[in-house]
Amino acid sequence: MAPVLDGLGEKLAEKWLTALAAPGLLFVGATATAAVLGHTHALDWSLLRGRAGHWATTAGHWSTGGQLAAAALLILAAVAVGTLVRTCGDGAVRIWTGDWPGPLRSPAHRLTARRARRWDDLQTDIEQLRTPRPARDRTADVRQEIDALTVRRDRIALARPTRPTYTGDRLAATVVRVDTQYGIDLAACWPRLWMVLPEDVRTELRTVRTRFDTAVVGSVWAACYAVLGCFWWPAAVAAVVTGLLARQRVPQAAAALAEHVESAVDVHLRRLAEEIGLTGLADGPPDRRLGLALNRIARKAT
Repeated sequence: MAPVLDGLGEKLAEKWLTALAAPGLLFVGATATAAVLGHTHALDWSLLRGRAGHWATTAGHWSTGGQLAAAALLILAAVAVGTLVRTCGDGAVRIWTGDWPGPLRSPAHRLTARRARRWDDLQTDIEQLRTPRPARDRTADVRQEIDALTVRRDRIALARPTRPTYTGDRLAATVVRVDTQYGIDLAACWPRLWMVLPEDVRTELRTVRTRFDTAVVGSVWAACYAVLGCFWWPAAVAAVVTGLLARQRVPQAAAALAEHVESAVDVHLRRLAEEIGLTGLADGPPDRRLGLALNRIARKAT
């Protein structure tokens, strides 16, 4: 799934300054507040107003150049914090998607195995209920039980888990599902599919990728406020709130991103085949023969 994410991330770097400047300024302000109040006077707003008034009076006596330099330093500090968060955001994507670095690989394997066992148990129960009789002969109670078990299974993952996190499995499931349906290697075929997608579809895909990145960056801001909370406890409250929001939004954004990628394949795969020249295989609904032919072209028969 990484090549797909990289492809959708094109041109997003152009917007990072706007997206992070305001949160960066807010964090710089929170840091200055923490430096003034600390734990002892954490909610002493009169002390903060007095100190801020003193700073404003002092700055008012500076030359215009000095005031501009102070404003520039403030903006640079916010940009520096934003740059750090942006950099850490790339690592946070790996954490959320289950691509954990070396020291965490052992617990990642154990967690993945546990998730896979739970998924397998539910899948076995579903298959046992489906086996005895065809769908038309199943009672309403059996169908309802199958639906309930399917919902529980899909809460773990849409395909057999291969990652330690729901977000990672939700994105990985897209690769598995399109391979099962069409036989295509999504990583190899995606750059070619991207070239034939209509511009409005590309825009929508970039939009959902931006939402995913924004949600992930929110978890990095939560970590930053958690560190600041060691010096000013109200920041820890902000960290908890921001972290809970990220915990809710990241899986939702990942699911939306995966669904849009899968939909792009469903709707435009035949167009890719036509552009490449597989006209005969492109007639009718896409199938595995078409996917295998696209794989041979995308991989250059390797």
